[in-house]
Amino acid sequence: MTGALRRELGLFSAALLVVGGIIGSGIFFTPAETARALPSGAWVLGVWALGGVVALAGALTYAELGAMLPEAGGAYVYVREAFGKLPAFLLGWMTWLLIATGAIAAVALGFADYLGRFVATDLVGGRMGVAAITIVVFTATNYIGVKPGTVTANLFTVAKIAALAALILVGLFAPRGVSPTTVATAPVAPPLASGFAAAFVAVLFTIGGWQQTNMVAGEIKDPARTLPKALAVGIAIVIAIYLGANIVYLKALGRDGLAGSTAVAADAARHYVGAWGARAITVAAMLSIFGFVNVALLTNARVLFALGADWAFLPAAGRVHPRFGSPHVALVMIGGWALVLLFGTGGKIGTLLDGVVFADWIFFGLGAASVFALRSSRPDLPRPYQVLGYPILPAFFVLCAAAGVVSAFVAHVEMSLIGTAMLGVGAVVYRMRSTR
Repeated sequence: MTGALRRELGLFSAALLVVGGIIGSGIFFTPAETARALPSGAWVLGVWALGGVVALAGALTYAELGAMLPEAGGAYVYVREAFGKLPAFLLGWMTWLLIATGAIAAVALGFADYLGRFVATDLVGGRMGVAAITIVVFTATNYIGVKPGTVTANLFTVAKIAALAALILVGLFAPRGVSPTTVATAPVAPPLASGFAAAFVAVLFTIGGWQQTNMVAGEIKDPARTLPKALAVGIAIVIAIYLGANIVYLKALGRDGLAGSTAVAADAARHYVGAWGARAITVAAMLSIFGFVNVALLTNARVLFALGADWAFLPAAGRVHPRFGSPHVALVMIGGWALVLLFGTGGKIGTLLDGVVFADWIFFGLGAASVFALRSSRPDLPRPYQVLGYPILPAFFVLCAAAGVVSAFVAHVEMSLIGTAMLGVGAVVYRMRSTR
């Protein structure tokens, strides 16, 4: 059955989807990568502040687009209207084959690794079995409707906000006389230019995800008003958490301790409140990662739904379940291909993520560039919200996205070439379908 998705999400759920779509596993390990790449704590905070500005610029740009075109699919819809069907098809194609599914598989593996620290997982096939079960469970949860999926997402998002907020408050109010803990010998930072570029890629990975709420615009109540507010509130929460977390990490560990840590949040919690705090924050990290899998499945299935509804590829993906009101075929396609990537890569998280960052930021930038094209070609479209600082703010974000793509290609040449090949195959598939 084809049809319209149900508008059931209010401001609270939409704002939490923004937060849940961003805060996954990154804030629990990428601060160490930025510290290893940069010479001092001030530079570390600087690159995270820049990341916050980039996220805010992108979110405000996408807020104009989402309020103007409040349809399921997010950037797919904007790129289709601004640049045509082929670029939009390639966005949906890469979302399915690599961007969303690769991230889902990688994050599910991260959850399995954390769970393995607390319980034996051999009975369910070890880390691979746990990751597969996680993907299947959340695919099924979202299959039965957007409400169960968003309730689950809200619970895990509130839990991760509470855990990180508690760590930040404890760290900020800890006595200043306590010396930073040295976790390990820190590596010498590379030259500042290359080090800042490497740190920026890590930050871009960690701040990505706010655009996922735009993907469910077709299920948000009064999206023209609600979506911009949700993006603004969600981004503000994330910036506060990310900067606050890095401040307390540096206060607890110093630049050298942060650079040498393999579990920054746990090491910082241990410094402030002892071993039980380290265990508590480890559980919080595990739940954060677990919840991110749910958000990624919920939101990205709407891109395939929009692609199918356009009859651009596998039109069955555009069906709505007659009872549950969910894009059930698209969900099965996303969850199923994530399982293929999981087992096809043998559970190599790095291999999955290397390609994701390269491909993801191509379409981040293209989606944001749609605001320029649509203001020129479709000035008649209603714009309940217009991005502040136009054209400077959107141009800044597009340039940052381009810098991220180039940096990711240089850092991960092999997977970036594979991603480029996937784009080429997608173009061939599109041409074959369009000539029928």
